[in-house]
Amino acid sequence: MLEPFMPPTQTGFSQRTGEGWSLEMLLGLDWLRMGELLRAIAVNGGCELGPSRVQPDSTIEFAMLEKPREKQQRRALVKLSPWNQWGATPETVLAFAQNVKRIRENCRGVLVAPDGFSAAAVTTAAEHNIEAVDAAKLLTALQAMRPEQSDFFFTITTGGEYSIPSCPVCLKKLTRIDQPSTRAMRGIPSELVYQSTTVVPEVVVCERLEVLRDCEVTFLHEVRARQINIAGHASGDFVCEGALTLESGASLSGTVAARSFNVRQGAEMLGQMRIIEGALDSLTVPAVSWFWRCQNGSGNPLCNAVLFEPH
Repeated sequence: MLEPFMPPTQTGFSQRTGEGWSLEMLLGLDWLRMGELLRAIAVNGGCELGPSRVQPDSTIEFAMLEKPREKQQRRALVKLSPWNQWGATPETVLAFAQNVKRIRENCRGVLVAPDGFSAAAVTTAAEHNIEAVDAAKLLTALQAMRPEQSDFFFTITTGGEYSIPSCPVCLKKLTRIDQPSTRAMRGIPSELVYQSTTVVPEVVVCERLEVLRDCEVTFLHEVRARQINIAGHASGDFVCEGALTLESGASLSGTVAARSFNVRQGAEMLGQMRIIEGALDSLTVPAVSWFWRCQNGSGNPLCNAVLFEPH
C-alpha cells in the first residue's frame, strides 16, 4: 500500500488539470496495473483500503474508508469493470448499485469504466448515487497531483510490460495469439437485429443492421453494413454502403460514414459524419483477429478459459 505524499486537499478524484499522462496510455493499461493505480490514488487521497477481490473476468473490487480520522466516516465500494467490458452500460451500473445496497453499513459505490459510460449509464449512475469514473477523470486526478507525485505514480505504473494484460487467475502475463476470430463474420449475415441493450465486443459486418426502439447498443469495433436503421440508441464507428436511417427519437453517437442519411424529425446524431463517394472494399473479407490467452501451463482449467479481446 502506498503512503500519501502530503495531506490531501480533497477526498477521491481531483478535478484540476496538469501534464504527464495520456488517455491512450490509461486505456491501454493492464487491468491489474489499473487496479493498483486506483488503490494508489485512493491512498494518496487519505483513504484506508481493504484487500482487493479479483474475479476470473478481471473484475476488481475493494472497500474504501474515506476520511477515516473524522467522525463522519464514509464507506465506499470501488469496482473496476472487467477487461472485455472496459466501458459501462446502464445494466452494469444497475447491477453494481444493487450489490452496493446489499452492504449493511451505509456505503456508496464508485464504478470505474476506463472506456467511458454511455449517456444512459451516466443517468443510471446518478439515480443510484454511483460515482462514475472513466479514464478522462483518472487523467484529471493524476494531472492534479504535485509533479513529483505524478511522476512517481507514472514510474511505478508504466514499469515493465504495463500494456500486456495479466491472467486474473494466476496473475502471469497473457500471450498474444493470432488466429481467426471465433466471433468474426466469415460471410455476410443478411440481417442483424438488436432487440435489447448490450455491448457488442466483436467486429460487425452484415447486409442490414437494425437497433430497435428503447435499446442502447454500444459497438466496441467498427460496424460495416449495406443498410443501417437505428430506432433506439447506438454508439460506435459506422460505415454504411447505402442509406443510414435514424428514426424519430433515435440517437447515434460516434463517427459515421454513409452513402446517404435519413434523419427523421426528433432524431439526434452526435459526432462526425461524412458522405461516402466511390467504391469501398468488399465486405466479404474474413476478419482475422488476435486475442490474449493464458498459456502458463499450470493446468488450472480456469486459466485455460481466459480469453481477452484486444483493446
